[in-house]
Amino acid sequence: MKYVVYGLTSVLTSSAAASAVMRYAVALGQTGSSDLVAIPAVDIAGVPIAVEVFLGPGVPLLAEPAADDLLEPEHREFVDDLAERTRFLTARRSERA
Repeated sequence: MKYVVYGLTSVLTSSAAASAVMRYAVALGQTGSSDLVAIPAVDIAGVPIAVEVFLGPGVPLLAEPAADDLLEPEHREFVDDLAERTRFLTARRSERA
């Protein structure tokens, strides 16, 4: 599990989801793009939620480790979606170069 820290708050999500968000944020920054992403997370009571986050150039974001959770969700659909968005941005950037 990891905390995605955004502004003055943090979002607890799976390690895979946090890494996907970070990679996508880098791709958005490199292409001068922005997007609104609903990160799958859990609230303080452990209830699954989705947290909408604006990603774009100049938006500070970090991921920090949280306590390991044996029941950590994979968030596979979310991770795959962000991976596809990242590939699209990276390919578009390569075409412009």
